[in-house]
Amino acid sequence: MQDAWYYNQNLKPQGPITRQEMREHILKGSIGPFDLISCGEAGEWRAAREWREFEISLFPAAQEYVPGQDLLTHEKEWVLLVQAPDRDTVLQEGPYSLHELREGLSAQKISQNQYVWKPGLSGWCRIQDRPEFISST
Repeated sequence: MQDAWYYNQNLKPQGPITRQEMREHILKGSIGPFDLISCGEAGEWRAAREWREFEISLFPAAQEYVPGQDLLTHEKEWVLLVQAPDRDTVLQEGPYSLHELREGLSAQKISQNQYVWKPGLSGWCRIQDRPEFISST
């Protein structure tokens, strides 16, 4: 397969998938900019954002963010994924403001590995991948 791409899920390589399928995974947020992926032809694993085939604007972690722009810290626009008490179900909580999520991170009530979404993003992304949260820990 000439267009063979692989990604990591639960520490196990998955694939092969086509470049278009990889783009779809990136758009919906199941592959983040720092997740390792590989092209079968190259044989090396690199962060997804390092591959020229996948422009940074594909990644929900990079969408709707303009460096230097004032952030709306008190507007309730973020939705957070949390694990239900039964540990088998994932629930959506929110909306939260950026300020509330930053406080939750500082208090260690939520984790950098949890997923968030807000209007304007094509999919879910990990908190650790969004620039708004980088300085909050």
